[in-house]
Amino acid sequence: MAQLRVSEIYNSVQGEGVNTGLPTTFLRFAGCNMRCPGWPCDTPHAVEPSIWSAEAEKFEVKDLIARIEETTGTGIRNICWTGGEPFLQPAVQLQQLYWALFERRYSQEVFTNGSKIFPSWSWEMPKMMDWKLKGSGESNFHVNYFRSEEQDRELSIECREQNALELDRRDGIKFVVTNLDDFDEAVETWKYLFMQNCDAQFWVGAAWNRVKEAELVQWLLDAGLPWKLNVQVHKYIWPANERGV
Repeated sequence: MAQLRVSEIYNSVQGEGVNTGLPTTFLRFAGCNMRCPGWPCDTPHAVEPSIWSAEAEKFEVKDLIARIEETTGTGIRNICWTGGEPFLQPAVQLQQLYWALFERRYSQEVFTNGSKIFPSWSWEMPKMMDWKLKGSGESNFHVNYFRSEEQDRELSIECREQNALELDRRDGIKFVVTNLDDFDEAVETWKYLFMQNCDAQFWVGAAWNRVKEAELVQWLLDAGLPWKLNVQVHKYIWPANERGV
């Protein structure tokens, strides 16, 4: 039976998105289909196969639920699925996990790159979708190297668009920008999705140590956009590369 690969499980406060500041148990899955070479990844232990293959634990669903309940204790009721990319994990086991936690009255949210079509059972789960821009190095993401580059690009964009147009007001699309060109690309993407009746909230954040938040806020104000600023609060509380916080 397929197992779920988990890099780490820990308690902290949610550092970004709609639940910023909420005590949360983070369920970090191991493995990602992107590398984001445009900036240093802040979770290489969940992304680089050479690291997570040595460190990650494999769980049956029932054992993972037991570990989560042990970690959350009696106070934390919000679970954040993150990674890596959560939706790369075995689909059947993910669905079983979701419903088991739902039955135990946990709220659940997921942070995802949107490169995989969201499964139908996940639509009740609030999502923050990280829309990759050129500065990330993944805007032309290749999902399958057996296809041509152009086919890969078209399929990646098609997946992201399909996912984005299914999101509602509980969900968010996040742009991370490295410079003004990225910001302009984000604006054009938002205009397109807005015209397609995308209902998600939109957020924009600065790539760590690449753009100052004050500069990004000025761009946001000058453009007159109805977006929210995404600040990774946890990186201001603890060292940026510290794990388990």
